[in-house]
Order: sequence, then structure tokens, then C-alpha cells
Amino acid sequence: MTQRNFDDGAKEAYAELPVPVNGLSWRRGDSKLSALKDTDKAQYFGGWRGFVLNKLGEKKPEIALPIVTREGDKGNTYQVYSFPYIHFLPITSRLRYELREKYKDENGNERTRIVAVKQKQTKGDGYEPNRQVFGLVFDRENPEIHTPVLLYIDNWSAFISYGNAGTAWKKIKAQPNTVVIRVYGTQGEKVKSADGAEKWIPKFQEHNGGKSTPIEALGLTSPKFFVITDELNTLYDGAQDWANCLRWNAVGEVEPEKDLSVKELFLARTLELGMSADEVAQCLASCEGDYAKAYTDIQAVTGQDDGSDDFPF
Repeated sequence: MTQRNFDDGAKEAYAELPVPVNGLSWRRGDSKLSALKDTDKAQYFGGWRGFVLNKLGEKKPEIALPIVTREGDKGNTYQVYSFPYIHFLPITSRLRYELREKYKDENGNERTRIVAVKQKQTKGDGYEPNRQVFGLVFDRENPEIHTPVLLYIDNWSAFISYGNAGTAWKKIKAQPNTVVIRVYGTQGEKVKSADGAEKWIPKFQEHNGGKSTPIEALGLTSPKFFVITDELNTLYDGAQDWANCLRWNAVGEVEPEKDLSVKELFLARTLELGMSADEVAQCLASCEGDYAKAYTDIQAVTGQDDGSDDFPF
């Protein structure tokens, strides 16, 4: 008998990492924020950032970094894991190049979406890198505390400086049965003021006509090492499907997302929130059947908007 391929037509799922992870993205410094250099160093010097809560207000996986409270463009406050540098052990990574375009969502906010992907760089073609690195972040004061994390390196300036930092770390030879704990980030730069006093300020470099804070290799003269354990080997083995995911590594145009009506957006959102049929009906009734108002209401109640770009996770 011929073997049939019974298929519901759904797309192949993206491969997942073996453990739940939060993400960190790199942000440049801001010399105008010197008042924050002691309370929120990464806002001033530049550094790594990851959200404490997701868009539904649920707690995301922890990261072994300090938590700071920030204010968004709309006057709201939100919390992030953040610091200018991280003690990081890379486990595995993946890389592709993406063609992105700007668009406005249903609330008029400017967003970015991916329209095409490829695996090799071609200079000047408009594609941006997306390097994702799975690894462990270590607590600065207690190295025994470490948490899995995913680094997002998704613009050219960060991509180039991260690559240079990685090349520097590869020159450090690990001891037997150990792996090097790398330090990636910035400490700023020391300058002298007119009166001869020394102070630390953000470090910038020019890239494509704009300023960026480079990711540097710190602590090269005094490296620390992590003993390879069964846990680390298990994480590496379990992440290989993610690193080699056929769907993520596919080449070509990305199928555009379907434009949903306000009613479809509202109903999809209620499903995400796990609302019962009665709760949906009550929400609609309170808005006199106006789907647009109902959708706006549940977004206002459940959303978390910090006035920044969304993370891709």
C-alpha cells in the first residue's frame, strides 16, 4: 500500500530552544543622560537591555542582571534587566540577513517587519544582519548564579563590533575541560575635563553617518573559566535543532501577514488572553458592540508599551 502524507496544511513550526529564555538587545549610550550614570548605567554609557514583563504583563524568564525602572515616551513606567556589560558564555548561534520595511500598525505606531531573508551578505543590498546567540549570563558578584539568555544582534554597527569582540576572545585559550566566560559590552572612556579632572563618558564610533556605542571585549587580561558540565553539554545538544532550523534559515521572500479586520484582531486577542465566551460578550456589550472600542479597551488593560521597538520574541 502506498504511504500517504496526511497533512493539515499547517506550516512547519520554528524549532525552539531547549529551555525558556529571555532576550537581550544592545543599545547605544546617550551623553545627555549623565544624571543616570549611577542609577541606570546602561542608559548613559550604552549596554544590554531585556524586558522583565511581556506584553500581557506576565513575568519573563529571569536574567542574572540588575533590574532598573524606566519611563516610556507616554509617561508610563516599565522595568528592564540592564547593564553596560555582561559576563557571557556563548553556547551556539545562528545568523541570517533580513530585508526589513517600516509600516504602521492598527494604532498608528511605526513598526518594522521582515519581507525577505538570505544567508549570505551582499554589500549595499539593504539587508540587515540578525545574529542570535544562545548562552549563559553570569551574575557579576556571584559566578555560581547563571541564567540562559538569547542575544539579539540585529544592526550593522552592533554586528560588526560584536564580531570584533568575539575574534579577540577566541585568542584566549581555555584550560582543559573548561570554556572561557567572555565579557561583552562597554565601560565608556576616560577623558580629562578643562580643569584636569578625569571622568568617564559614553564611547561612540561613527557608522553610516550615525553614532553607535561599540560592543567591546572587556577583561581580556584576567579571563575566567567555567568547568564544562553535563548541563552545559545538554544545553548545547538541545539547541542544535534551533540553530539549524530549516524554516528560520530559509531563503527568499517572507509571506506577508494577512491584514486582519478590527473584529478579527479583537477575537484573536481574546483567544490570546484566554477569555471565555461570556467575558467576550460582556466586553462587547459594554462597548455597545463596537469592536474597535472593545479592542482598544483590552489593549489598554493588558498591553505593555514602553515607547520602544518590539523585540522579535
